[in-house]
Amino acid sequence: MPKPAKPSAKREAILDAAQRAFLEEGYAATSMDGVATGASVSKATIYAHFESKEQLFAAVMHRGCDSSFALVPPDESADARTALTVTAQRLMALLMAPKALALYRVVVAEASRSPDLARTYYENGPVRGKAAITAVIALLQRRGELAPAADAGTITDQLIGMLRAETFQRALLGLPDGRSLEDTIAAMVETLVQRFGGTAPR
Repeated sequence: MPKPAKPSAKREAILDAAQRAFLEEGYAATSMDGVATGASVSKATIYAHFESKEQLFAAVMHRGCDSSFALVPPDESADARTALTVTAQRLMALLMAPKALALYRVVVAEASRSPDLARTYYENGPVRGKAAITAVIALLQRRGELAPAADAGTITDQLIGMLRAETFQRALLGLPDGRSLEDTIAAMVETLVQRFGGTAPR
């Protein structure tokens, strides 16, 4: 099987410059001219890779998800408790990353004025992340380690909902949280395993 082509240096430079601009200036104030200057390329070069600013923003989101451990499934041999713990840790690593929090703030600030931007963020971030986690849950159900009483998507929603509760909200608002993230994740995973019938040994 041929190896996937490596991204071009110019494309990566454009994405780096665009991400900086989106974070520092906001989506509305970011211009293709400014991105071109930041990437040391012409505006024509940007349009050769991306048709619009919205597509450029979507590509920034794609790259963030693709580079995140949240989209890398745990070892298929892992038991339910281990698989859920690893998945939760990877998701929280993505959610709590300073750049991810900053991008989320940009989208929330622009959502009422640019619903297409909100949709782009949602489809390239939360939707893709949920699909990856749902696949892990479905695998555990097929192996009989999580009960099939609830569908995999519902369990995933509960997991994400618990993880996005206080710890994430405080991080989003820049408020300190003295609790251990590791302990928080462990408690949430234990709740899910017990609620949905996990049979994996400790």
